Amino acid sequence: MNKKILLSAAFCWVFTSTTALAAEKGKIGLSLDIAVEGGFFNSKLATVKVKSLVAGGAAEKAGVLVGDQILKIADCAIPGCPAGDAKDLLKKNKGESVSFLIKQADGTELTKTVIAE
Repeated sequence: MNKKILLSAAFCWVFTSTTALAAEKGKIGLSLDIAVEGGFFNSKLATVKVKSLVAGGAAEKAGVLVGDQILKIADCAIPGCPAGDAKDLLKKNKGESVSFLIKQADGTELTKTVIAE
């Protein structure tokens, strides 16, 4: 009987410890206009432009502008970045960052790092 109680207590401790350690999902604060090429199972990004920003959000704070063309998400170059990889690269927990190589309307290329909030 003592073994069952000890095992139950250990399970509860592991479960609550794991739950407490789960990171909170972050938000990047932008909406993208995305064109893809390829089929359903092998789609790749052809072009990505910033469609809108959340006012006061992480992307705006990092200096991203509406209309900016994204040339890279982390090290994944566009065109050619697999859509699934891009999606995974944009999933960040609060405090984690993602970098973008951006081409602005005037042709200037800049790297912007966005920290998820």
